Amino acid sequence: MITCAIAAVRVRELVSAVFLMSAFGFFVAILWGLLGAADVSFTEAMVGVGVSTIYYLLALFKTKHYAKNPSLNYKPWFAIAVITFLGILFVWGSRDLPWFGDAHSVASSYLSPYYLNHSLTDMRTPNVVTAVLADYRGVDTLLETTVVFLAGIACLLIMRKRQ
Repeated sequence: MITCAIAAVRVRELVSAVFLMSAFGFFVAILWGLLGAADVSFTEAMVGVGVSTIYYLLALFKTKHYAKNPSLNYKPWFAIAVITFLGILFVWGSRDLPWFGDAHSVASSYLSPYYLNHSLTDMRTPNVVTAVLADYRGVDTLLETTVVFLAGIACLLIMRKRQ
């Protein structure tokens, strides 16, 4: 994943960058699958790899592949400093997160048992995953769907023929 991310940033040709970002999304989908989150893995594979790659390619083929003003001053050291600062901030902020697989974390000791025990009575849905995604987290799922829909509309607006 790290190799794909670095290569996508370093490559000069935009189509190659799109395919490298697609490969990055593929490896993220595999990682989610290995972590046991099949629904997130499937969503990443469909949206992060499939739909995003198509949208990027359609946008690239409808626009120019080069910058109009190549004399802009690009400062990679500033970007590296910002990314390093954000990385340190994320690592510092993750100190309070529970360890992976911690049986005494809030999600393992309170949330998961509640969903498992109450999904049928609360939502009348026999499948716990469906109850969590469609009922308990319905607004979140709706917002995710809205983001994908708006990305599609944006691509259609980019691809439309100008008169």
